Amino acid sequence: MAQTIPDDAEILAVFDDEEGRKTLHVTDVIERLGLPMFQRRAIEEALDAMTARGLLSALTGSRYRLPKKRQVPEVIGFFTHNPRGFGFVAPEDGSDDIFVPNTSIAGAMHGDRVAVRAFAAERGREGVVLRVVTRRPPRIPGTLRLKGESAVVECDDARIRGPVIVEHHEGAEDGDAVLCEVTRFPEHTGELPVGRVKGSLGRPGALDVEVIKVLAREGVEEAFADDTRREASTLPERLQPDDYIGREDLRGIPLVTIDPDDARDHDDAVYVRRDEHGGYVAFVAIADVSHYVQPGTAIDRDARARGTSIYLPERAIPMLPRELSSNLASLREGEDRLTLAVEVHLTADGRIGRTRVIEGVMRSRARLTYGNVARAMGWSDLGAHSDKAQALLPDIEVAAELAQILKSHRTRRGSLELEVPEPRVKFGEDLRTPIDIVQSRKDPGMKRAYSMIEELMLLANEVIAAHCEKHKVPTVYRVHGGPEETGLAKFCTAARSLGYDVDPEDVSNSKKLSKFLRKTAKDPAARVLHFLLLRSLPQAVYSVENSGHFGLASEAYLHFTSPIRRYPDVLVHRVVRQLARKERVRRDEEHMTELRASAALSSRLERRAMEVEREVLDLHRCVVAQGHIGETFTATVTAATGGGPYVQIEQPFLDALLRGASLGEAEWEVDATGLAVRGRRTGAVFRVGQPTTVQIEDVSMARRQVFAKLAPSAMDAMRVESARGDKRTKGAKGDRIEKSRGRSQSKRKGGRW
Repeated sequence: MAQTIPDDAEILAVFDDEEGRKTLHVTDVIERLGLPMFQRRAIEEALDAMTARGLLSALTGSRYRLPKKRQVPEVIGFFTHNPRGFGFVAPEDGSDDIFVPNTSIAGAMHGDRVAVRAFAAERGREGVVLRVVTRRPPRIPGTLRLKGESAVVECDDARIRGPVIVEHHEGAEDGDAVLCEVTRFPEHTGELPVGRVKGSLGRPGALDVEVIKVLAREGVEEAFADDTRREASTLPERLQPDDYIGREDLRGIPLVTIDPDDARDHDDAVYVRRDEHGGYVAFVAIADVSHYVQPGTAIDRDARARGTSIYLPERAIPMLPRELSSNLASLREGEDRLTLAVEVHLTADGRIGRTRVIEGVMRSRARLTYGNVARAMGWSDLGAHSDKAQALLPDIEVAAELAQILKSHRTRRGSLELEVPEPRVKFGEDLRTPIDIVQSRKDPGMKRAYSMIEELMLLANEVIAAHCEKHKVPTVYRVHGGPEETGLAKFCTAARSLGYDVDPEDVSNSKKLSKFLRKTAKDPAARVLHFLLLRSLPQAVYSVENSGHFGLASEAYLHFTSPIRRYPDVLVHRVVRQLARKERVRRDEEHMTELRASAALSSRLERRAMEVEREVLDLHRCVVAQGHIGETFTATVTAATGGGPYVQIEQPFLDALLRGASLGEAEWEVDATGLAVRGRRTGAVFRVGQPTTVQIEDVSMARRQVFAKLAPSAMDAMRVESARGDKRTKGAKGDRIEKSRGRSQSKRKGGRW
């Protein structure tokens, strides 16, 4: 499609030559672009705009050339398109994002892997898309719209430039939810994609339809590539004689796996015993996935592209084929399995002494669940009884004892303990229809069982991180920065509004912050504080540079314990095996570039998995809520937003937005702390942590949102409170005037509200 004004990339291409010394007059530019001369003014404006951004240098006599000093000639990364037209590129090397103006996106679509020319700008880096290196997955979810002979697909994702022009739409009708396969991607900034539709998914709003659309939107492929499936099909059912050669026999150690009830893959097994000096010896055995997932194989390529397993309420989308994730690599009870294990000797008070990495063969003594352990230990009566757990109780007691010591160590050094409830979906007899949402770790005994294994995994991850640091080998660390200044200030403001005299200086490091969280742990508002703190903290990421982990107060941390479901763990395993075998570890720049790209990609794919899991869970919540429309529940206000207050219902475990219309309210004001919201018309105030009673009113599958209204009893209470407020404001005429003036000043100056 011809463009009135070419992309920045097209204009740059006119100037680009091997030496970068080409100087062109504006008429030369017009001629080389094949444009008519009446567009001279528009081209001059485009050239001047590019000059202002540093893409070109202007010379006398309407001449232009490339700058003598180019900042970064070319960067490869993933393009994220903003609905307003501009975009950002996340470089593969993990460096800061590059801003791309709307005139510089060329033919890039959201999710494309692109090459950009980057340069320094006032507020960071800017760039121009030079070309698309790899296109995003071609399937785009949306709604088919037919009008006469024309057809388009309105994209579900506002980041996708659209609508998609549809050439064929077999078996789908107007208003159907569809997957549109792009057959012709855009080449210029203003061009729209073209595609075809094969069949209908059904009508929008059905749970299965919406889940398919979410996965397609994020480019999540459930099926493995053909060559990956072929490789997986050649894997043996069990270990072969050659697999045992050179490995230490750990089959005499009573290692056990402890996982959720529905776990299908088992990455880790543990065993802890006391030593003759009153200390502990801990064994953490991890599935040796790197033995099977070799660099350059189709299985490795697919695992890297997936980054992590994705856990949906009713199924998992594994990172590795089932032949590995559920069989050959999984530490199944009673079967020989290859392992990379960590042996850690600790003193009686939990200080780490001698450590050893073992390339071995193990055999899990038992497959236990958190419920089995919690019941056997007498922590809870919710879990199922297990004779094996009872038989292994002495070993479990020692492991629990060490875990408690390790947790105390972490807490004292400043590790943050944030209580964030985790929802879990329960299904009906068909195992497909969601019927309830519960909190998975609400029971204190179950929490202790989870915590025991978490502490042992944290121990192994830190030991391996220290091992890699000691040998100065390149690997992928898990790093986490501290809270930003503005986020910490907001957190402190919120804490003060809840009655805590706290200053940013008091919680400026993890040790002080951890102490404050412990102090407030039993406060009913603790969940609010933890949520606000989470919002002020950056997300942990993967990096080849070890900058420490703020949340764990750890100087060196990485992921080693879940190679079946996380690709960074596979990368760590490879270097640990090389050290164990005393093999040469690559340190060349080419390898470091590959490692940085893998770390950045893994961080990006982890965020994608979290977004998919959260959105699909919200869809299931909507279905559960549909079965409770009109019912009354006690709830707690959990968020104050410009759209109104959000409440959380404990059982079923749902979040809902209180509709303003049900309260006679059209507009809300959030106060400076972010912990309260007030209706502008009614004056109704809702504060985070406030208990109330609500009725579920409606559900929107399209918005993934549950709507609620105040129950009649709560409405009556609100009216009484409003009436009291009215009486308090009645008085002398001068008092009413001052009250009015006060509200006006507060509104203008951005006071408390």
